[in-house]
Amino acid sequence: MIDTKFFPAIRRVQLSELAVICGLKPIGDADFTITGVATLEKAQAGEIAFFGNRKHLLEFRNTKAGAVIIGESDIDDLPEGVVGLVADNVLVRYAQVLDVLYPDEGHVHHISATAKIHESAKLGRDCYICDNTSIGEDVVIGNDVIIGSNTIIGKGCRIGSGSRIRSNVTISHAIIGDNAIINSGARIGESGFGIIPHEGRMVYIKQLGRVLIGDRVRIGANTTIDRGSVDDTVIGDDTIIDNLVQIGHNVHIGKSCIIVAQVGISGSTHIGDGVVLAGQVGVAGHLDIGDGVVVAAKSGIAGNIPAGQIVGGIPAVDINTWKRQAAFLKMSVTKKRKN
Repeated sequence: MIDTKFFPAIRRVQLSELAVICGLKPIGDADFTITGVATLEKAQAGEIAFFGNRKHLLEFRNTKAGAVIIGESDIDDLPEGVVGLVADNVLVRYAQVLDVLYPDEGHVHHISATAKIHESAKLGRDCYICDNTSIGEDVVIGNDVIIGSNTIIGKGCRIGSGSRIRSNVTISHAIIGDNAIINSGARIGESGFGIIPHEGRMVYIKQLGRVLIGDRVRIGANTTIDRGSVDDTVIGDDTIIDNLVQIGHNVHIGKSCIIVAQVGISGSTHIGDGVVLAGQVGVAGHLDIGDGVVVAAKSGIAGNIPAGQIVGGIPAVDINTWKRQAAFLKMSVTKKRKN
């Protein structure tokens, strides 16, 4: 259920019009107004759902939805009376449908009376600065930026136009591109783990670098990205970072990467474009991970990985080798039990 206490009311659109806007091919009578969005199980007449996984075939065949976004291969399973909206990519088109039906609400220029903004800071047009926010010396913020409550933007930081910084975020030593999203509790630009044991004590190495975050980057809640020691920590354009991720100093992450929850990346590792690190992957420091690499969940990366490889395990190896290792281990344990 989409609760209008938290989200705007649906924009009423004819299904036929929505199909044109989103590049969908309707099968059936699309001459009705969409009243809501729901799951296959809960959708009723007039509502729209999507079918993107064959694991939910039974729910699809029994759905009462008015219309369902489907792939070309799903047409034969379309229930009677349900309009099919055939898509080249179901999830991408579903995302577009949501953007049309639930457009982002606009905002007026507003600066809370409790916000503390240094006199040298520069704010662009149509910004919305919430309660108890602190914006430091020489900060530059672009147009149409929203900064949530209790967020701290440190001296000299830059935040690009259209960015959304949620509540309880701290940002220091950072330059952030346009249309970035940084979710609540994230810590950007804290000092890296520059600690050297020496003669029975710990020597701290000053961290003098920055964090450079590209355009359209999304950073999840409670994620931490350390600034560089001398070189910068870099996050490329269009990279998506999930919640509870730790990125060490001097790490370079390329464009259009996906970093899933609880990943830890040690310092000075370079990650190429289009890399996927699944949940709880651990990456050692000073490594090179090539473009397009995919790493299975809970894997440990201890060495360089060439471009295009799919790996898994601890330490991570070629995915097929990992599967054979897992099968062999399972068979060995089963055989011992039988004996």
